[in-house]
Amino acid sequence: MTKKSVVYFHSARASSVLIPQVPVEQWYTHSLVCKLEVACRRALEGVVNPGDVVAIKVHLGERYTARHLRPTLVRQVVDLVRDWGGKPIVTDTLLRGSHRATETWTRRGMHEALGTAARNGFTPETLGAPLIFADYVNERRGIPVEIGGQLIKRAYVAPLFGDVDALISLAHFKGHDCASIGGQMKNLGVGCQAKQGKHWIHHEQPFRVDPERCNGCGDCVPACPEGAICMEREKAVIDEEACVLCEECLPACPPGAIGAPFAPLGEGLCARIGEAAAGVVRLVGPEKCGFVNLAVDITPLCDCDPFTDVAFVQDIGVFASRDPVALDRACVHAVTAAPGLPNSMAEEAGVMEPGSEKFNAIARLRWLATPGGEDQAPDWRVTLDAAERVELGTQQYELIAL
Repeated sequence: MTKKSVVYFHSARASSVLIPQVPVEQWYTHSLVCKLEVACRRALEGVVNPGDVVAIKVHLGERYTARHLRPTLVRQVVDLVRDWGGKPIVTDTLLRGSHRATETWTRRGMHEALGTAARNGFTPETLGAPLIFADYVNERRGIPVEIGGQLIKRAYVAPLFGDVDALISLAHFKGHDCASIGGQMKNLGVGCQAKQGKHWIHHEQPFRVDPERCNGCGDCVPACPEGAICMEREKAVIDEEACVLCEECLPACPPGAIGAPFAPLGEGLCARIGEAAAGVVRLVGPEKCGFVNLAVDITPLCDCDPFTDVAFVQDIGVFASRDPVALDRACVHAVTAAPGLPNSMAEEAGVMEPGSEKFNAIARLRWLATPGGEDQAPDWRVTLDAAERVELGTQQYELIAL
């Protein structure tokens, strides 16, 4: 029989029955911030030793987003790490793609990414710790980590994670249009990957040039920072061994001759996320990793996306564990058990009843509304099954309420 992993839970509720029971000067102890600390102390004991450099991985949001985790929550984890004698660093990674920022996607280059983080309230001053994007050593290359999965043979983890002693993955648990859920699997399997690793989450092959579309302009050659593109017989050719999949060549190609097929959602991308999530945990060491999900502001889409709609279930609370797979599964169960909120995507998807599966149904709405996306079906079960196969954790858990 598989041993169950322990998941600690602290409810987001602060019932009125507490008012006569708790002295006014102690009301703050029932805030979500303090509940986060309590859950972390119970679940993450032993992860941080005095003197450890500790990466606190969060999603810093995008320009115009408003549902990402609040900086005060991250600050509480920073203060806790310091209380344990650790040296905290708050970190995120850059988006895949050329470093050239757009109005919607600003976190592709270091300068713009730091500006967006500050716009969203994340600065060294508010966090009480250094804020460093994990790609800082090299924006293009990751640390290879063998996975041996069915789809991901090797993950490419952002360089910072090779320089820390411990990792606390602090995730916003919510929906996701491509992965069905955004929690630990997304925070680890995509959010801890270098651009090089993110490519293999989204694509099945390396970038190649379509000779029929290539017009021989040669603009892609100087755009490649690795010198991996040359011209042969008036056509661009990519050296796949030298290419680091940074995508700097894509906006430099007027006819759009450079590309790679996307992995289908469901059995493709969702499984790749689950397998790749094991990369950073193996790099840092499972005994030096802790995982926390904040199931609040449970909206349909990623914190990268300004178009994310309102929450579709009520705030649930804080979940923490040493097992990221069990943690995400416990959160899925909690959201499934909750009633949907009126005038939300839960109502649009017809999943208002407690016990109805919500994430996959709501993710499908996005693709049914997207021309050509009708066949896409993200499925969180595929992700968790894949993570279990590469021995990242188990979906069997014991929930301990705090």
